[in-house]
Amino acid sequence: MAAGPSPEMRPGQKISSGMTTRWRLIPLMLLLALLATPVWAQPSAETSPSAPLVIQALRIRGNRTLSTRELFREMVTPRPHFLRWKPPPVFQPEVLAEDVARLKEVYRRAGFYHTEITTDIAEQLDAVQITLHIQEGPRIRISHLEVSVVAAPQVQAALRDFVKHGPLAKGECFTEKGFDALKKEIVGYLMDRGYPKARVEGEVLIDPEENTAAVYVQVWPGPFARFGPIRVQGQQATPEALIRRALRVHTGEPFSLAKIIATQERLYEMDLFRSVNVTPEEVPAEQTDIPVVVGVTERKPRSLKLGAGYGSWDQFRARAVLRYRNLGGGGRVLELGAKYSRLDTRLEGSFLNPMLFGSQVDLVVNGGFLRRFYPSFSDRAFYSRALLEKEIAERTKVYVGHGLEFARPFGITDLALQILRETESGKLYTVNMLLWGLTRDTVDNPADPQKGGQFYLLGEYAPDVISPQAQFVQSTVEVRRYQNLGAKNVVLAGRVKFGLIPPIQGTEQVPIFRRFFAGGPGSMRAYRLYYLGPRDPAGNPLGGESLFLTNLELRFPLYGEFRGVTFVDAGNVFYKLKNTDLGQIKYGAGFGLRYQTPIGPIGLELAWPLNPIDRKNDVYQVIFNIGHSF
Repeated sequence: MAAGPSPEMRPGQKISSGMTTRWRLIPLMLLLALLATPVWAQPSAETSPSAPLVIQALRIRGNRTLSTRELFREMVTPRPHFLRWKPPPVFQPEVLAEDVARLKEVYRRAGFYHTEITTDIAEQLDAVQITLHIQEGPRIRISHLEVSVVAAPQVQAALRDFVKHGPLAKGECFTEKGFDALKKEIVGYLMDRGYPKARVEGEVLIDPEENTAAVYVQVWPGPFARFGPIRVQGQQATPEALIRRALRVHTGEPFSLAKIIATQERLYEMDLFRSVNVTPEEVPAEQTDIPVVVGVTERKPRSLKLGAGYGSWDQFRARAVLRYRNLGGGGRVLELGAKYSRLDTRLEGSFLNPMLFGSQVDLVVNGGFLRRFYPSFSDRAFYSRALLEKEIAERTKVYVGHGLEFARPFGITDLALQILRETESGKLYTVNMLLWGLTRDTVDNPADPQKGGQFYLLGEYAPDVISPQAQFVQSTVEVRRYQNLGAKNVVLAGRVKFGLIPPIQGTEQVPIFRRFFAGGPGSMRAYRLYYLGPRDPAGNPLGGESLFLTNLELRFPLYGEFRGVTFVDAGNVFYKLKNTDLGQIKYGAGFGLRYQTPIGPIGLELAWPLNPIDRKNDVYQVIFNIGHSF
């Protein structure tokens, strides 16, 4: 083979062998091979896992009957947090599809059988905006409602009026919730009237073309029954007679589930038991006398409670209560307590001896030392009360007794002493009183009442025969009422209070420490503490011999445990009974925010006077407190 032309030689150039040249080309070949690697061998942006879509907005449109909040509660798909710096939730289409089906079921239970829900999903980059458009459609109405009773015509007549005002009625909208409530209420109605084995069944025939429902309910009352023998067990130190006195179930009376529940509540109110169970025993179907077992477990004999708080008026406050239960047996209770705040300091004790000498009368003794601070005076006092108390009807008590008080007012201004001539600063007053009263309490929950009421009629009589230093008659009437307005935690609360303390016999003026004062939390929230009523020329309150006070407030839920309140207060204090003039009533209004806790609400309220006493100083009041105002 002929060789090709050789390259031109240069002076001094070294000719390398062929093997050496090939080794020098290896790095170049590797570089070319790397650059020529197929595209599919490199990671591709198109085939890598993409970031999940997040929910930027979730809206519901078109709903009229059911609230947006109610619909959101039924959904699993989360909404974006209102705090924008929190990470948005991940969008899951399958969960959203389940939510749509769930919302249709919610509407069906509410009586809408033609509801249509369309989903609009707008995708922007890595986020979606979801809008659910709801067309509720026509609602099912009740065309026929029939409640029939099997083998008990007397029950049929009793149920007729009850069903007429029940949760379902002819011509109204049909809901599954109302249908279930009707059956439940019929069972409860019968169980409270002697039919513990009542059974209720029903069916609903829906005509989706006419949008009507025919409701049929059948009732099997079962045999009429009465309470049989009642057995009490589990008590150790508490006398059985004391437990039986609290019972609302009695042998021979018609069976009543409501009385069983009332018995449990009354036994818990005694504060002697940790647990209470009132259980009807199982009996054969033909037996009409149902025995009842009342099982109790006693609480620890001693307990200590410590508490602290802050209020805008009394500022820091603290309290300690030591309680002894079944002291010496017999259900006796001894309580020792101490309280401190800017407005008053107290050391108090109370003793309860139920069923005194085996009777139905209770002995209640309380007393202690207190020091109070008012804008125009302060005082120190020792007091005692000994009362004989008896329950004359369910949740209604009367009492009579004796009161003794040693009080020393001080710090009274000279201007006030010129007006209250029978009050002396630094003088020790001794007051002996005869006491009487009537109380009734039917509220369902003392810490957060939803319904029920309270009534107080209190009297004190201090004649010169037993009280030579001050003679008066004090009467106070207070009525409180709580009414639920049909929705959970929507309550209208009202209070009216009227008090009189006219001097009698040799007393022309009631001493300042026994006079009425009003203003501040618990009375007139828009006015300064204790500043309502007559005042001396320097503006210091003097108190009065008559008091009128009324409060009205609406409590309603906001979000979770937060609740709102709006209120109107009216009242005043009058110098003498003859000066009582309702035309001089002061008014205040306000609103507030409360957070519900197990021991009651914590609240912040703003109140302002509508016809202020002093336009310069009475502008508004900010109230921070624990518990309802009344």
